[in-house]
Amino acid sequence: MLNVTLASPHRHRSLTLFPLLARDAPELPYALMADALQHGVLRITEVGSGTVPELLAANGGESTILVLDGEQLVGARQNRTTSRSLLLPAKSETKIPVSCMERGRWHFESEDFQPTRSNSPTAVRRQAREVEAERAREGEAVPTGALSAAQGRVWDTIAGHSELLHSHSDTGALDDLYAIRAEELDGWASRYAVQEGQVGLLAFLGGRPLGMDVIGCTRLYARLHERLVRGYVMDALGARARGRTISPETAQRYLGRVRSARRVESPTVGLGRYAVLAGEVIGGELMDGGRLVHLSAFPADPRRSRGVAESRSDAPIAPPSRRRRS
Repeated sequence: MLNVTLASPHRHRSLTLFPLLARDAPELPYALMADALQHGVLRITEVGSGTVPELLAANGGESTILVLDGEQLVGARQNRTTSRSLLLPAKSETKIPVSCMERGRWHFESEDFQPTRSNSPTAVRRQAREVEAERAREGEAVPTGALSAAQGRVWDTIAGHSELLHSHSDTGALDDLYAIRAEELDGWASRYAVQEGQVGLLAFLGGRPLGMDVIGCTRLYARLHERLVRGYVMDALGARARGRTISPETAQRYLGRVRSARRVESPTVGLGRYAVLAGEVIGGELMDGGRLVHLSAFPADPRRSRGVAESRSDAPIAPPSRRRRS
């Protein structure tokens, strides 16, 4: 993890964001997934006729491409969200792990996927991290194939978020919720401007920690800031939390838990080394050549850490013929 310092927090209603600054952040020579897709350097398509937990990413460019966990992809047979942060080598094809975020559609709307402006909310992103942490607590490495176990939880989370927002999507699409609440989302997200030297943020919802993201480069973070913030704002839109003043000491304690979290190195696709965070926080840490690329960290759910079973979230992925179609 980079040596980050906390800047003064910005709060709007129930959401408090602490900018994380770093003086020693190196330059990382990666392209970003959304930029590469828009410029035609990267193509992301279904694997064959389509399989829910994987997509095919073809990097035709000369640069390594950074994919963050929780990036939304729309189109093809059904919308997806990326399940792990990855580095796609130049001139390569890689099968990447994803989760479905549109339960009610299984037909082609386009051949290729396109990016959106927003990351998924932490309520969705943390589901893959929970699956990783549960295995890491047993001392197991967690390959990307294991992330498909998060799918039932992702569907349940999106359905619950839709109910909290009193919003409806015919196909259960997470991206539809962003479109429905676009005006409020834009206004709220604009309250949190990127700062000079910023490499990340630590978010609190009401009085509790919500999540944290750190990118190992100020240039890349500045390009990702709005996308990340919009994901955290979507969490806040559906919450009933009240705004509270969060002290720097409280934020520092959370940073300490992230630094001391157990790390279990796990096999992954693409370049770099990936470790699962487990303990009081859960998350993932992607490193390349000894440099931090991306760290995400969320507070652990004490029910899961005690092994309490979920009633619906662990349901297997239904094949297309058994899922509702639009």
